[in-house]
Amino acid sequence: MDIQRENIERIFKILLLQGVSLDNPLLYGYFFIDESYEKLEKLKEELVEQGYTFVSNEQFEDKDSNEFLLHLEKIENHSLESLENRLHEFNSLAEKFNVYFDGWDLGSSDPMRPLVSNEQFIDFLNSKMISDIFNVAEQLLENEIFDKSVIAFDKCINDNYKVEESLYKQFICYDYLNEPNQAIENLKKVIALNPQHFKAYFNVGAIAYGLQDYKTSLEFYKKAFVLDNTNDAVVYGISACQFCLGEMENAEKNCLLALQLNNNNENAQALLKIIKTENSR
Repeated sequence: MDIQRENIERIFKILLLQGVSLDNPLLYGYFFIDESYEKLEKLKEELVEQGYTFVSNEQFEDKDSNEFLLHLEKIENHSLESLENRLHEFNSLAEKFNVYFDGWDLGSSDPMRPLVSNEQFIDFLNSKMISDIFNVAEQLLENEIFDKSVIAFDKCINDNYKVEESLYKQFICYDYLNEPNQAIENLKKVIALNPQHFKAYFNVGAIAYGLQDYKTSLEFYKKAFVLDNTNDAVVYGISACQFCLGEMENAEKNCLLALQLNNNNENAQALLKIIKTENSR
């Protein structure tokens, strides 16, 4: 395993952003891989003697793989340095047994409870100033912890702090969490606060298109076009909606306009070919 300190730092940072105290013991899991079940069993025996708990030694479900995955765990306290040292030790141990050390994970010391419950996270946020909560929300979004980022941005919105920005960044979370209707609701709230927010109109158009709600998509793409009539992506979006709604003449006209604005727009190029094929029938 390639052990990089920055990866450990990132994970510890994410934990701290959610209010997890690294001073408390956590459940660390460690993983080893090899095609030989027997070699992994011998490694297991040594680690169990060192106080690690055996979890499983099972073959991967992938039919094309003959490898087994050995999983052990232990409740431990770790700093950045001590965990880094432990991982290097496991790399050396894996070499000794001629297997591969595949990495680690961590969770709550109580297996019946999540590492960070929403209730715990909210209590953590309530101990902070609202400006700090906004920074936590942004950093969680940056680190792709979208569910907790939503909660933190909710706190900002409810406390009337940077509401427009919080709503928009919360939309990004909902988009990644595959909650398109909630994402659209957020964007409409952004528009109500700022009718000149081009990206909000554009993204409602894009999400509605993905939901096959072409009328709503067209409506918001057109509103985005009013704010910026030089954006080829917007014009292509209008064209695509018109095509799906059977408005072939308008679709072709706007497809050509999108290509006039950006001759390298591959989506518009592809759609124009389809339109011409349809018109030739």
